[in-house]
Amino acid sequence: MVRKCWSELAGLFSLGLPIIFTQLLQVSLGTMAVIMMGRVGSRELAAVGLGATLWVFVWLGCMGLLMGLSPTIAQHHGAGRKQEIREVFQQGLWLALIVGILAFVVMRVIGQVMRVMRVDPEVIPLVDGYLVITSWSMPAVCVYLALRFFCEATGNSRPMMIIQLLLLPLGFFGNYLLIYGKLGFPAMGVDGAALTFAVGLVLAAVLMTVYVFRARRYRQFGLFQRFRSPNLIEIRNLLRLGVPISVNLVLDSGFYGGISLLMGQMGHAALAAHQLVINYATLIFMIPVGLSSAIMVRVGQSLGRSDFAEVRFRGWLGITASTVLIVPSVVFVIFFPEIIISVYTSDPEVVTVATALLMVAAFFQIFDGLYMTGAGALRGMKDTKGPMWISILAYWLIGFPIAWFLGSHLGPEGLWYGMVAGIGLTAILLGWRFELKSVSLRDSHVR
Repeated sequence: MVRKCWSELAGLFSLGLPIIFTQLLQVSLGTMAVIMMGRVGSRELAAVGLGATLWVFVWLGCMGLLMGLSPTIAQHHGAGRKQEIREVFQQGLWLALIVGILAFVVMRVIGQVMRVMRVDPEVIPLVDGYLVITSWSMPAVCVYLALRFFCEATGNSRPMMIIQLLLLPLGFFGNYLLIYGKLGFPAMGVDGAALTFAVGLVLAAVLMTVYVFRARRYRQFGLFQRFRSPNLIEIRNLLRLGVPISVNLVLDSGFYGGISLLMGQMGHAALAAHQLVINYATLIFMIPVGLSSAIMVRVGQSLGRSDFAEVRFRGWLGITASTVLIVPSVVFVIFFPEIIISVYTSDPEVVTVATALLMVAAFFQIFDGLYMTGAGALRGMKDTKGPMWISILAYWLIGFPIAWFLGSHLGPEGLWYGMVAGIGLTAILLGWRFELKSVSLRDSHVR
């Protein structure tokens, strides 16, 4: 058993580590903007943080709609069905273009929610500009996601990491030049961060397209040969998987976005502190995000081979590995919060609130990792509707009301306690569901 565990961990990390680094590199572009904006002012820091939160809300919806590609292709790959892989890939690209156009429109109108929630009026115009600029990148973002899910499903996660690594210097120098106005460039502040981010996303999609088109390992599939017109039946099958995932991710993101909007009612200093802590938590969250994608592929490939005992084994081992990797960050947050905060800001008002929030975030990180990897294991089994209903219950019927109530009595900390309640319940229910479904699948095959 020990040898089997080590063998599976080697396979999991061979696929998962490049995804983790890819996600970290991608998120680091936003992190650099947040850190640099902290030197401009708390209002700008709050704006770029909230703008990024709303962008992520739309991005997760797009990612969910396209994520049905990954388990579908993974199962075809596990069964050796090359023609089916080509057909699903081509329809996935058509779906990506459709979703990308819809996302462009949504980005232009989603900022109205700030006015409904009465966010600090000094922040709203800055966020509006951020959303308009980044909206132009959404079609390219969706094409990139389709190509990414194809590569991950076939066990190849390194190209995305290399592309993001190549784009990292662009993000740093672009933010430096356009936020502060260096070397003759205008000082654009929040708009400069948005423009740098959007250009990086488009370049990532271009590089990814060139790679998949030219890669030798994919010539056997003939991905771009006999390119078919949109097939509504195939697209509907992808959406049958993708829509519940998208709803799930949107509900999750909407939960955190709602917390950010509630925090925005408490002033730009509280919002800046919240975005600071969320940004750090998001960096650590990339560990379970990367492993979740790897778990989804590994479980999906086992399911394609009809190895039902391995489905359960791979799922739980991946969930456990992710939790172990998060523990060092939890310890660091508890004992050295001032180091984390000093990277972002020296504003005393923001520092005070952020210190309190980081203590709550220590527990938040553990539940966040359990939730994400549990969801990945279930997606590998093509179970997408169950997690959607769990999110509705845990986040919106329990977590958000608790956050709203505690926030009105305890301030920013209360909102975070509500977040922990929602994510904790979600993690427990997803783990329970995976246990029931994986055992049932294994036992039914044995009989």
